[in-house]
Amino acid sequence: MRIRNNVASLNALRYTNQNLQDVKGSIEKLSSGMKINRAQDGPAGLIASERLRGAIVGLQQAHSNTENSLSMVQTAESSLNEVSEILIRLKQLTVHAANEAVNDDAMLQADQIEVDNLLKSLHRIAQNTRFGHQKLLNGDMGVSGTTVGNDLRFDSASPETPPSPKDGYGVDITQVATQAKKKGLEPLTVKNIGGGFKVVINEGGRNAEFETKGKVKEEIDKIVSSYQSDPKRFPKEQMSQDIRTLVLFHLQNAMDDYGVNIDVFEGPDQSFTLRHRDFGEEPSFSVTSELEGIFTKAANVAEFSASGLDVAGTINGEPAFGKGQYLTAHSGSGARGVTVQYSREIGLKEVPVFQEREVPEHDAKGNVIGSRTVREQAGTEFVEESQEEVTEGLEGYVHIAQQSKHFTLGPQGEEALIDFGNVRIDKLGQDVRNDSGFKSLSDLDLTSLQGARDSNQLVERAIDEVTTLRGKLGAFQKHTISRSLDTLKVLEENTVAGESTIRDADMAAEMSALTGNQIMLQASQSMLAQANQLPRNVVRLLEGGGTRV
Repeated sequence: MRIRNNVASLNALRYTNQNLQDVKGSIEKLSSGMKINRAQDGPAGLIASERLRGAIVGLQQAHSNTENSLSMVQTAESSLNEVSEILIRLKQLTVHAANEAVNDDAMLQADQIEVDNLLKSLHRIAQNTRFGHQKLLNGDMGVSGTTVGNDLRFDSASPETPPSPKDGYGVDITQVATQAKKKGLEPLTVKNIGGGFKVVINEGGRNAEFETKGKVKEEIDKIVSSYQSDPKRFPKEQMSQDIRTLVLFHLQNAMDDYGVNIDVFEGPDQSFTLRHRDFGEEPSFSVTSELEGIFTKAANVAEFSASGLDVAGTINGEPAFGKGQYLTAHSGSGARGVTVQYSREIGLKEVPVFQEREVPEHDAKGNVIGSRTVREQAGTEFVEESQEEVTEGLEGYVHIAQQSKHFTLGPQGEEALIDFGNVRIDKLGQDVRNDSGFKSLSDLDLTSLQGARDSNQLVERAIDEVTTLRGKLGAFQKHTISRSLDTLKVLEENTVAGESTIRDADMAAEMSALTGNQIMLQASQSMLAQANQLPRNVVRLLEGGGTRV
Protein backbone atom coordinates (compact mmCIF):
# COMPACT_ATOMS: atom_id res chain seq x y z
CA MET A 1 0.00 0.00 0.00
CA ARG A 2 1.48 3.29 -1.19
CA ILE A 3 0.84 6.84 -0.03
CA ARG A 4 3.16 8.83 -2.30
CA ASN A 5 1.11 8.18 -5.44
CA ASN A 6 -2.59 7.39 -5.38
CA VAL A 7 -2.89 5.73 -8.81
CA ALA A 8 -6.50 4.73 -8.26
CA SER A 9 -7.39 8.34 -7.51
CA LEU A 10 -5.60 9.55 -10.62
CA ASN A 11 -7.43 7.00 -12.75
CA ALA A 12 -10.78 7.97 -11.24
CA LEU A 13 -9.94 11.65 -11.78
CA ARG A 14 -9.13 11.07 -15.45
CA TYR A 15 -12.46 9.36 -16.03
CA THR A 16 -14.23 12.05 -14.05
CA ASN A 17 -12.72 14.77 -16.26
CA GLN A 18 -13.60 12.82 -19.39
CA ASN A 19 -17.19 12.36 -18.28
CA LEU A 20 -17.36 16.04 -17.33
CA GLN A 21 -16.25 17.01 -20.86
CA ASP A 22 -18.86 14.68 -22.36
CA VAL A 23 -21.55 16.31 -20.24
CA LYS A 24 -20.36 19.78 -21.32
CA GLY A 25 -20.36 18.65 -24.95
CA SER A 26 -23.90 17.33 -24.71
CA ILE A 27 -25.06 20.55 -23.06
CA GLU A 28 -23.36 22.62 -25.82
CA LYS A 29 -25.01 20.60 -28.58
CA LEU A 30 -28.39 20.81 -26.91
CA SER A 31 -27.98 24.55 -26.34
CA SER A 32 -26.82 25.35 -29.92
CA GLY A 33 -28.91 22.73 -31.67
CA MET A 34 -25.85 21.68 -33.72
CA LYS A 35 -23.78 18.59 -33.41
CA ILE A 36 -20.79 20.30 -35.08
CA ASN A 37 -19.88 23.50 -33.22
CA ARG A 38 -16.15 23.54 -33.91
CA ALA A 39 -13.76 21.79 -36.24
CA GLN A 40 -12.83 19.11 -33.69
CA ASP A 41 -16.45 17.96 -33.58
CA GLY A 42 -16.11 16.64 -37.15
CA PRO A 43 -13.54 18.07 -39.59
CA ALA A 44 -14.98 16.45 -42.74
CA GLY A 45 -18.52 17.31 -41.74
CA LEU A 46 -17.48 20.90 -41.02
CA ILE A 47 -15.97 21.27 -44.52
CA ALA A 48 -19.08 19.88 -46.20
CA SER A 49 -21.36 21.96 -44.01
CA GLU A 50 -19.54 25.24 -44.68
CA ARG A 51 -19.64 24.60 -48.41
CA LEU A 52 -23.35 23.96 -48.23
CA ARG A 53 -23.84 27.11 -46.15
CA GLY A 54 -22.13 29.12 -48.87
CA ALA A 55 -24.36 27.50 -51.48
CA ILE A 56 -27.45 28.30 -49.41
CA VAL A 57 -26.52 31.97 -49.15
CA GLY A 58 -25.92 32.09 -52.90
CA LEU A 59 -29.26 30.44 -53.60
CA GLN A 60 -31.06 32.85 -51.32
CA GLN A 61 -29.46 35.86 -53.01
CA ALA A 62 -30.13 34.42 -56.47
CA HIS A 63 -33.75 33.98 -55.43
CA SER A 64 -33.89 37.64 -54.42
CA ASN A 65 -32.22 38.69 -57.70
CA THR A 66 -34.70 36.68 -59.73
CA GLU A 67 -37.67 38.20 -57.93
CA ASN A 68 -36.30 41.68 -58.69
CA SER A 69 -35.84 40.67 -62.34
CA LEU A 70 -39.43 39.48 -62.44
CA SER A 71 -40.59 42.82 -61.08
CA MET A 72 -38.60 44.66 -63.76
CA VAL A 73 -40.11 42.60 -66.59
CA GLN A 74 -43.60 43.07 -65.16
CA THR A 75 -43.02 46.83 -65.08
CA ALA A 76 -42.05 46.82 -68.75
CA GLU A 77 -45.01 44.59 -69.61
CA SER A 78 -47.49 46.90 -67.91
CA SER A 79 -46.19 49.85 -69.95
CA LEU A 80 -46.27 47.83 -73.17
CA ASN A 81 -49.91 47.05 -72.46
CA GLU A 82 -50.59 50.79 -72.51
CA VAL A 83 -48.59 51.08 -75.74
CA SER A 84 -50.74 48.36 -77.34
CA GLU A 85 -53.93 50.17 -76.36
CA ILE A 86 -52.63 53.41 -77.90
CA LEU A 87 -51.69 51.61 -81.14
CA ILE A 88 -55.13 50.01 -81.35
CA ARG A 89 -56.69 53.45 -81.01
CA LEU A 90 -54.36 54.74 -83.74
CA LYS A 91 -55.52 51.87 -85.94
CA GLN A 92 -59.12 52.89 -85.36
CA LEU A 93 -58.35 56.51 -86.27
CA THR A 94 -56.51 55.60 -89.49
CA VAL A 95 -59.44 53.47 -90.65
CA HIS A 96 -61.85 56.28 -89.78
CA ALA A 97 -59.79 58.86 -91.66
CA ALA A 98 -59.71 56.67 -94.77
CA ASN A 99 -63.52 56.96 -95.12
CA GLU A 100 -63.19 59.79 -97.64
CA ALA A 101 -66.85 59.87 -98.66
CA VAL A 102 -68.02 60.80 -95.15
CA ASN A 103 -65.17 62.81 -93.61
CA ASP A 104 -64.66 66.52 -94.05
CA ASP A 105 -61.60 68.65 -93.29
CA ALA A 106 -62.71 69.41 -89.73
CA MET A 107 -63.17 65.71 -88.93
CA LEU A 108 -59.78 64.84 -90.40
CA GLN A 109 -58.16 67.63 -88.42
CA ALA A 110 -59.77 66.33 -85.24
CA ASP A 111 -58.43 62.84 -86.00
CA GLN A 112 -54.97 64.30 -86.58
CA ILE A 113 -55.06 66.19 -83.27
CA GLU A 114 -55.94 62.97 -81.46
CA VAL A 115 -53.14 61.15 -83.30
CA ASP A 116 -50.63 63.80 -82.27
CA ASN A 117 -51.65 63.52 -78.63
CA LEU A 118 -51.50 59.73 -78.70
CA LEU A 119 -48.01 59.86 -80.20
CA LYS A 120 -46.93 62.23 -77.42
CA SER A 121 -48.25 59.74 -74.89
CA LEU A 122 -46.28 56.97 -76.59
CA HIS A 123 -43.16 59.11 -76.39
CA ARG A 124 -43.69 59.74 -72.67
CA ILE A 125 -44.18 56.03 -71.98
CA ALA A 126 -40.96 55.18 -73.82
CA GLN A 127 -38.99 57.85 -71.96
CA ASN A 128 -40.47 57.47 -68.48
CA THR A 129 -40.88 53.72 -67.98
CA ARG A 130 -38.25 53.00 -65.34
CA PHE A 131 -37.24 50.41 -62.79
CA GLY A 132 -35.17 52.30 -60.29
CA HIS A 133 -32.89 54.44 -62.41
CA GLN A 134 -33.03 52.12 -65.42
CA LYS A 135 -35.06 53.24 -68.45
CA LEU A 136 -36.67 50.15 -69.93
CA LEU A 137 -38.34 50.99 -73.25
CA ASN A 138 -36.28 53.74 -74.88
CA GLY A 139 -33.51 51.49 -76.22
CA ASP A 140 -31.19 51.83 -73.20
CA MET A 141 -31.72 48.14 -72.36
CA GLY A 142 -31.70 46.55 -75.78
CA VAL A 143 -29.91 46.07 -79.05
CA SER A 144 -30.33 48.42 -81.98
CA GLY A 145 -28.86 48.61 -85.43
CA THR A 146 -28.61 50.77 -88.52
CA THR A 147 -27.39 50.06 -92.03
CA VAL A 148 -25.48 51.98 -94.63
CA GLY A 149 -26.01 50.91 -98.23
CA ASN A 150 -28.66 50.86 -100.94
CA ASP A 151 -31.47 48.30 -100.51
CA LEU A 152 -29.95 47.20 -97.17
CA ARG A 153 -32.06 47.29 -93.98
CA PHE A 154 -31.34 46.22 -90.43
CA ASP A 155 -33.93 43.68 -89.30
CA SER A 156 -32.87 42.34 -85.91
CA ALA A 157 -30.06 41.22 -83.64
CA SER A 158 -29.96 39.00 -80.59
CA PRO A 159 -28.92 39.98 -77.05
CA GLU A 160 -25.79 37.85 -77.61
CA THR A 161 -24.71 39.88 -80.64
CA PRO A 162 -21.48 41.75 -79.86
CA PRO A 163 -21.35 45.47 -80.66
CA SER A 164 -19.98 46.21 -84.10
CA PRO A 165 -16.57 47.81 -84.68
CA LYS A 166 -16.33 51.46 -85.59
CA ASP A 167 -16.82 50.82 -89.30
CA GLY A 168 -19.62 48.29 -88.73
CA TYR A 169 -19.98 44.75 -90.03
CA GLY A 170 -19.48 44.60 -93.78
CA VAL A 171 -22.30 43.01 -95.80
CA ASP A 172 -21.42 41.38 -99.11
CA ILE A 173 -24.29 40.00 -101.19
CA THR A 174 -23.25 37.27 -103.62
CA GLN A 175 -26.75 36.23 -104.68
CA VAL A 176 -29.88 38.35 -104.78
CA ALA A 177 -33.11 36.75 -103.60
CA THR A 178 -35.63 35.98 -106.34
CA GLN A 179 -39.22 34.80 -106.50
CA ALA A 180 -40.76 31.65 -107.87
CA LYS A 181 -42.30 32.36 -111.27
CA LYS A 182 -43.90 30.77 -114.32
CA LYS A 183 -43.44 32.44 -117.70
CA GLY A 184 -45.69 31.87 -120.65
CA LEU A 185 -44.29 30.79 -123.99
CA GLU A 186 -46.27 33.10 -126.28
CA PRO A 187 -48.43 36.20 -125.94
CA LEU A 188 -52.19 36.14 -125.86
CA THR A 189 -53.58 37.66 -129.08
CA VAL A 190 -56.81 38.00 -131.03
CA LYS A 191 -55.59 35.04 -133.06
CA ASN A 192 -55.17 32.46 -130.28
CA ILE A 193 -57.78 33.62 -127.77
CA GLY A 194 -60.38 31.55 -129.58
CA GLY A 195 -63.51 31.06 -127.52
CA GLY A 196 -61.70 32.00 -124.32
CA PHE A 197 -59.83 29.91 -121.79
CA LYS A 198 -59.69 28.85 -118.14
CA VAL A 199 -56.74 29.08 -115.71
CA VAL A 200 -56.38 27.38 -112.28
CA ILE A 201 -53.55 28.44 -109.96
CA ASN A 202 -52.70 26.54 -106.78
CA GLU A 203 -50.58 28.23 -104.09
CA GLY A 204 -50.28 27.51 -100.40
CA GLY A 205 -53.19 25.06 -100.42
CA ARG A 206 -55.51 27.61 -102.09
CA ASN A 207 -56.90 27.50 -105.62
CA ALA A 208 -57.63 30.58 -107.72
CA GLU A 209 -59.80 30.00 -110.77
CA PHE A 210 -60.27 32.41 -113.67
CA GLU A 211 -62.37 31.83 -116.76
CA THR A 212 -63.22 34.17 -119.63
CA LYS A 213 -66.97 34.09 -119.27
CA GLY A 214 -69.80 36.48 -118.60
CA LYS A 215 -68.98 40.17 -119.06
CA VAL A 216 -65.29 39.42 -119.58
CA LYS A 217 -66.12 37.11 -122.48
CA GLU A 218 -68.49 39.68 -123.94
CA GLU A 219 -65.78 42.35 -123.93
CA ILE A 220 -63.24 39.96 -125.46
CA ASP A 221 -65.72 38.92 -128.16
CA LYS A 222 -66.32 42.58 -129.05
CA ILE A 223 -62.58 43.19 -129.40
CA VAL A 224 -62.12 40.07 -131.57
CA SER A 225 -65.16 40.97 -133.66
CA SER A 226 -63.87 44.51 -134.23
CA TYR A 227 -60.52 43.17 -135.43
CA GLN A 228 -62.09 40.60 -137.74
CA SER A 229 -64.49 43.14 -139.27
CA ASP A 230 -61.93 45.88 -139.91
CA PRO A 231 -58.23 44.93 -139.31
CA LYS A 232 -56.97 48.27 -140.56
CA ARG A 233 -59.09 50.32 -138.22
CA PHE A 234 -58.60 47.86 -135.37
CA PRO A 235 -55.02 46.58 -135.84
CA LYS A 236 -53.98 43.23 -134.44
CA GLU A 237 -51.31 44.62 -132.09
CA GLN A 238 -53.65 47.11 -130.45
CA MET A 239 -56.55 44.69 -130.13
CA SER A 240 -54.25 42.00 -128.71
CA GLN A 241 -52.92 44.50 -126.19
CA ASP A 242 -56.48 45.39 -125.14
CA ILE A 243 -57.26 41.71 -124.59
CA ARG A 244 -54.12 41.17 -122.54
CA THR A 245 -54.87 44.23 -120.41
CA LEU A 246 -58.40 43.00 -119.79
CA VAL A 247 -57.28 39.46 -118.91
CA LEU A 248 -54.48 40.70 -116.65
CA PHE A 249 -56.86 42.92 -114.69
CA HIS A 250 -59.49 40.26 -114.07
CA LEU A 251 -56.97 37.46 -113.46
CA GLN A 252 -55.19 39.52 -110.80
CA ASN A 253 -58.52 40.37 -109.15
CA ALA A 254 -59.47 36.68 -109.13
CA MET A 255 -56.19 35.69 -107.45
CA ASP A 256 -56.58 38.45 -104.86
CA ASP A 257 -60.15 37.36 -104.13
CA TYR A 258 -59.06 33.76 -103.57
CA GLY A 259 -56.16 34.85 -101.34
CA VAL A 260 -53.48 33.51 -103.68
CA ASN A 261 -50.15 35.24 -103.08
CA ILE A 262 -49.32 35.64 -106.78
CA ASP A 263 -48.87 38.59 -109.14
CA VAL A 264 -49.33 38.47 -112.90
CA PHE A 265 -47.80 40.91 -115.36
CA GLU A 266 -46.87 41.27 -119.00
CA GLY A 267 -43.24 40.98 -120.05
CA PRO A 268 -41.28 42.78 -122.79
CA ASP A 269 -42.26 40.06 -125.28
CA GLN A 270 -45.97 40.49 -124.42
CA SER A 271 -46.11 37.03 -122.76
CA PHE A 272 -47.64 36.61 -119.31
CA THR A 273 -45.57 35.89 -116.21
CA LEU A 274 -46.91 34.65 -112.88
CA ARG A 275 -44.67 35.51 -109.91
CA HIS A 276 -44.90 34.68 -106.22
CA ARG A 277 -44.90 37.68 -103.89
CA ASP A 278 -42.58 36.02 -101.37
CA PHE A 279 -38.88 35.56 -102.00
CA GLY A 280 -36.75 32.44 -101.64
CA GLU A 281 -36.58 28.78 -102.51
CA GLU A 282 -39.50 27.69 -100.34
CA PRO A 283 -42.52 29.44 -101.96
CA SER A 284 -43.94 27.71 -105.03
CA PHE A 285 -47.16 27.32 -107.01
CA SER A 286 -48.63 25.42 -109.96
CA VAL A 287 -50.74 26.55 -112.90
CA THR A 288 -53.11 24.71 -115.24
CA SER A 289 -54.41 26.34 -118.42
CA GLU A 290 -56.89 25.22 -121.07
CA LEU A 291 -54.98 27.20 -123.68
CA GLU A 292 -51.50 25.90 -124.42
CA GLY A 293 -48.57 28.28 -124.67
CA ILE A 294 -50.13 31.11 -122.66
CA PHE A 295 -49.07 29.77 -119.24
CA THR A 296 -48.14 26.12 -119.87
CA LYS A 297 -46.64 24.08 -122.68
CA ALA A 298 -49.58 21.69 -122.85
CA ALA A 299 -53.25 22.32 -122.28
CA ASN A 300 -54.90 21.00 -119.09
CA VAL A 301 -51.58 19.79 -117.64
CA ALA A 302 -50.44 21.30 -114.36
CA GLU A 303 -46.93 22.77 -114.38
CA PHE A 304 -44.92 23.97 -111.39
CA SER A 305 -43.22 27.32 -111.08
CA ALA A 306 -39.49 27.76 -111.41
CA SER A 307 -38.02 27.93 -107.92
CA GLY A 308 -36.80 31.23 -106.52
CA LEU A 309 -33.48 31.83 -104.79
CA ASP A 310 -32.61 32.73 -101.22
CA VAL A 311 -30.26 35.64 -100.70
CA ALA A 312 -26.64 34.58 -100.17
CA GLY A 313 -23.61 36.44 -98.93
CA THR A 314 -21.39 37.20 -95.96
CA ILE A 315 -21.62 39.40 -92.88
CA ASN A 316 -18.34 40.55 -91.36
CA GLY A 317 -16.54 38.44 -93.96
CA GLU A 318 -18.09 35.20 -92.63
CA PRO A 319 -20.72 33.00 -94.34
CA ALA A 320 -24.30 33.81 -93.39
CA PHE A 321 -27.58 31.95 -93.71
CA GLY A 322 -30.09 33.28 -96.23
CA LYS A 323 -33.85 32.83 -96.29
CA GLY A 324 -35.82 34.88 -98.72
CA GLN A 325 -34.42 38.40 -98.64
CA TYR A 326 -33.09 38.01 -95.07
CA LEU A 327 -29.45 37.22 -94.36
CA THR A 328 -28.53 36.07 -90.83
CA ALA A 329 -25.03 35.68 -89.39
CA HIS A 330 -24.32 32.18 -88.06
CA SER A 331 -24.28 31.60 -84.31
CA GLY A 332 -20.54 30.96 -84.26
CA SER A 333 -19.55 34.03 -86.25
CA GLY A 334 -18.35 37.39 -85.01
CA ALA A 335 -21.63 39.10 -85.94
CA ARG A 336 -23.76 36.25 -84.56
CA GLY A 337 -27.46 36.94 -84.45
CA VAL A 338 -27.49 39.88 -86.88
CA THR A 339 -30.20 39.75 -89.55
CA VAL A 340 -30.34 42.19 -92.45
CA GLN A 341 -32.71 42.46 -95.38
CA TYR A 342 -31.43 43.01 -98.88
CA SER A 343 -34.50 44.22 -100.73
CA ARG A 344 -33.13 44.60 -104.21
CA GLU A 345 -35.42 42.82 -106.66
CA ILE A 346 -34.20 40.94 -109.69
CA GLY A 347 -36.66 40.73 -112.56
CA LEU A 348 -38.44 43.16 -114.81
CA LYS A 349 -38.13 46.84 -114.19
CA GLU A 350 -38.20 50.09 -116.11
CA VAL A 351 -35.13 52.29 -116.52
CA PRO A 352 -35.01 55.81 -117.94
CA VAL A 353 -33.82 56.43 -121.49
CA PHE A 354 -31.59 59.49 -121.85
CA GLN A 355 -31.10 61.70 -124.86
CA GLU A 356 -27.56 61.27 -126.16
CA ARG A 357 -25.26 64.28 -126.19
CA GLU A 358 -21.96 64.98 -127.85
CA VAL A 359 -20.18 65.77 -124.60
CA PRO A 360 -17.26 64.21 -122.67
CA GLU A 361 -17.78 60.65 -121.42
CA HIS A 362 -18.18 61.68 -117.75
CA ASP A 363 -21.28 63.75 -118.70
CA ALA A 364 -22.76 61.67 -121.49
CA LYS A 365 -26.37 61.51 -120.20
CA GLY A 366 -28.89 64.12 -121.29
CA ASN A 367 -32.60 64.64 -120.72
CA VAL A 368 -34.92 61.70 -120.04
CA ILE A 369 -36.94 61.01 -123.18
CA GLY A 370 -38.64 57.77 -122.15
CA SER A 371 -38.10 54.39 -120.53
CA ARG A 372 -37.38 50.80 -121.50
CA THR A 373 -37.84 47.44 -119.88
CA VAL A 374 -34.89 45.84 -118.11
CA ARG A 375 -34.62 42.17 -117.20
CA GLU A 376 -32.17 41.36 -114.40
CA GLN A 377 -30.62 38.19 -113.12
CA ALA A 378 -28.89 37.57 -109.78
CA GLY A 379 -25.49 39.23 -110.05
CA THR A 380 -25.94 40.42 -113.65
CA GLU A 381 -28.08 43.10 -115.24
CA PHE A 382 -29.39 42.57 -118.75
CA VAL A 383 -30.66 45.55 -120.76
CA GLU A 384 -32.36 44.29 -123.92
CA GLU A 385 -29.73 42.12 -125.63
CA SER A 386 -26.64 43.71 -124.10
CA GLN A 387 -25.10 42.57 -120.83
CA GLU A 388 -23.70 44.87 -118.18
CA GLU A 389 -22.05 43.44 -115.06
CA VAL A 390 -23.12 44.79 -111.69
CA THR A 391 -20.36 46.46 -109.70
CA GLU A 392 -18.72 44.03 -107.29
CA GLY A 393 -17.88 44.77 -103.65
CA LEU A 394 -19.63 45.29 -100.36
CA GLU A 395 -23.28 46.30 -100.51
CA GLY A 396 -22.98 48.17 -97.22
CA TYR A 397 -22.43 47.97 -93.48
CA VAL A 398 -24.55 47.20 -90.46
CA HIS A 399 -23.80 48.97 -87.18
CA ILE A 400 -24.88 47.31 -83.91
CA ALA A 401 -25.26 49.10 -80.56
CA GLN A 402 -25.52 46.43 -77.85
CA GLN A 403 -27.07 47.46 -74.54
CA SER A 404 -28.91 44.29 -73.54
CA LYS A 405 -28.57 43.60 -69.82
CA HIS A 406 -27.46 40.49 -67.96
CA PHE A 407 -29.77 39.00 -65.36
CA THR A 408 -28.12 36.81 -62.72
CA LEU A 409 -30.52 33.95 -62.05
CA GLY A 410 -28.34 31.43 -60.19
CA PRO A 411 -25.69 31.13 -57.46
CA GLN A 412 -22.96 30.11 -59.90
CA GLY A 413 -23.31 33.20 -62.08
CA GLU A 414 -25.98 31.74 -64.36
CA GLU A 415 -27.06 34.57 -66.63
CA ALA A 416 -29.84 35.39 -69.06
CA LEU A 417 -29.93 38.21 -71.58
CA ILE A 418 -33.05 40.08 -72.64
CA ASP A 419 -33.70 42.93 -75.04
CA PHE A 420 -36.42 45.25 -73.74
CA GLY A 421 -36.76 46.85 -77.15
CA ASN A 422 -37.34 50.43 -78.17
CA VAL A 423 -40.87 51.80 -78.49
CA ARG A 424 -40.01 55.37 -79.30
CA ILE A 425 -42.29 56.65 -82.04
CA ASP A 426 -39.38 57.18 -84.44
CA LYS A 427 -38.42 53.49 -84.05
CA LEU A 428 -41.85 51.92 -84.57
CA GLY A 429 -43.38 51.27 -87.99
CA GLN A 430 -40.13 51.66 -89.89
CA ASP A 431 -39.28 50.31 -93.37
CA VAL A 432 -42.85 50.19 -94.64
CA ARG A 433 -43.06 51.02 -98.33
CA ASN A 434 -45.64 53.74 -98.83
CA ASP A 435 -46.45 56.50 -101.27
CA SER A 436 -46.49 59.24 -98.62
CA GLY A 437 -42.84 58.82 -97.68
CA PHE A 438 -43.62 58.04 -94.03
CA LYS A 439 -40.57 56.58 -92.28
CA SER A 440 -42.03 55.82 -88.84
CA LEU A 441 -45.00 56.48 -86.55
CA SER A 442 -43.70 59.99 -85.95
CA ASP A 443 -44.73 60.88 -89.53
CA LEU A 444 -48.40 59.84 -89.31
CA ASP A 445 -50.68 62.21 -91.19
CA LEU A 446 -54.40 61.53 -91.59
CA THR A 447 -55.35 64.76 -93.36
CA SER A 448 -55.27 63.11 -96.81
CA LEU A 449 -56.68 59.85 -98.13
CA GLN A 450 -53.27 58.49 -99.14
CA GLY A 451 -51.81 59.58 -95.83
CA ALA A 452 -54.54 57.73 -93.93
CA ARG A 453 -53.96 54.57 -95.97
CA ASP A 454 -50.21 54.69 -95.51
CA SER A 455 -50.57 55.53 -91.82
CA ASN A 456 -52.71 52.44 -91.46
CA GLN A 457 -49.87 50.30 -92.82
CA LEU A 458 -47.35 51.85 -90.43
CA VAL A 459 -49.65 51.32 -87.44
CA GLU A 460 -50.16 47.68 -88.41
CA ARG A 461 -46.37 47.20 -88.55
CA ALA A 462 -46.02 48.90 -85.13
CA ILE A 463 -48.71 46.65 -83.63
CA ASP A 464 -46.84 43.59 -84.92
CA GLU A 465 -43.56 44.88 -83.49
CA VAL A 466 -44.99 45.61 -80.04
CA THR A 467 -46.89 42.33 -79.81
CA THR A 468 -43.74 40.46 -80.82
CA LEU A 469 -41.78 42.28 -78.11
CA ARG A 470 -44.48 41.49 -75.55
CA GLY A 471 -44.37 37.87 -76.60
CA LYS A 472 -40.61 37.75 -76.07
CA LEU A 473 -40.87 39.35 -72.64
CA GLY A 474 -43.73 37.04 -71.71
CA ALA A 475 -41.77 33.97 -72.75
CA PHE A 476 -38.73 35.23 -70.82
CA GLN A 477 -40.88 35.86 -67.76
CA LYS A 478 -42.64 32.48 -67.91
CA HIS A 479 -39.93 30.10 -69.05
CA THR A 480 -36.77 31.76 -67.76
CA ILE A 481 -37.52 33.83 -64.67
CA SER A 482 -40.49 31.93 -63.22
CA ARG A 483 -38.89 28.54 -63.82
CA SER A 484 -35.66 29.82 -62.29
CA LEU A 485 -37.60 30.87 -59.21
CA ASP A 486 -39.16 27.41 -58.89
CA THR A 487 -35.79 25.73 -59.40
CA LEU A 488 -34.08 27.95 -56.85
CA LYS A 489 -36.75 27.19 -54.26
CA VAL A 490 -36.28 23.44 -54.72
CA LEU A 491 -32.48 23.74 -54.68
CA GLU A 492 -32.53 25.85 -51.53
CA GLU A 493 -34.84 23.37 -49.80
CA ASN A 494 -32.69 20.37 -50.69
CA THR A 495 -29.43 22.13 -49.85
CA VAL A 496 -30.72 23.25 -46.44
CA ALA A 497 -31.88 19.68 -45.80
CA GLY A 498 -28.42 18.36 -46.66
CA GLU A 499 -26.66 20.89 -44.46
CA SER A 500 -29.06 20.15 -41.62
CA THR A 501 -28.37 16.44 -41.84
CA ILE A 502 -24.64 17.07 -41.52
CA ARG A 503 -24.60 19.77 -38.86
CA ASP A 504 -27.84 19.89 -36.88
CA ALA A 505 -28.09 17.94 -33.65
CA ASP A 506 -30.57 15.13 -33.07
CA MET A 507 -32.10 16.49 -29.85
CA ALA A 508 -33.51 13.15 -28.70
CA ALA A 509 -30.19 11.39 -29.19
CA GLU A 510 -28.31 14.20 -27.48
CA MET A 511 -30.70 14.10 -24.48
CA SER A 512 -30.08 10.38 -24.14
CA ALA A 513 -26.34 10.95 -24.38
CA LEU A 514 -26.53 13.74 -21.76
CA THR A 515 -28.40 11.50 -19.33
CA GLY A 516 -25.83 8.76 -19.74
CA ASN A 517 -22.93 11.18 -19.41
CA GLN A 518 -24.42 12.66 -16.25
CA ILE A 519 -24.77 9.17 -14.69
CA MET A 520 -21.21 8.36 -15.65
CA LEU A 521 -20.02 11.66 -14.16
CA GLN A 522 -21.78 10.93 -10.88
CA ALA A 523 -20.36 7.42 -10.78
CA SER A 524 -16.84 8.61 -11.53
CA GLN A 525 -17.12 11.32 -8.89
CA SER A 526 -18.23 8.67 -6.35
CA MET A 527 -15.33 6.43 -7.31
CA LEU A 528 -12.95 9.36 -7.04
CA ALA A 529 -14.13 9.87 -3.46
CA GLN A 530 -13.56 6.18 -2.74
CA ALA A 531 -10.09 6.31 -4.25
CA ASN A 532 -9.22 9.29 -2.10
CA GLN A 533 -10.06 7.20 1.02
CA LEU A 534 -7.38 4.59 0.28
CA PRO A 535 -4.44 6.50 1.90
CA ARG A 536 -6.40 6.75 5.14
CA ASN A 537 -6.29 2.96 5.44
CA VAL A 538 -2.48 3.22 5.48
CA VAL A 539 -2.72 5.81 8.27
CA ARG A 540 -4.92 3.52 10.28
CA LEU A 541 -2.48 0.69 9.73
CA LEU A 542 0.38 2.86 10.91
CA GLU A 543 -1.55 4.04 13.95
CA GLY A 544 -2.45 0.47 14.95
CA GLY A 545 1.14 -0.71 14.64
CA GLY A 546 2.42 2.10 16.93
CA THR A 547 0.07 1.08 19.75
CA ARG A 548 1.38 -2.49 19.88
CA VAL A 549 4.89 -1.23 20.43
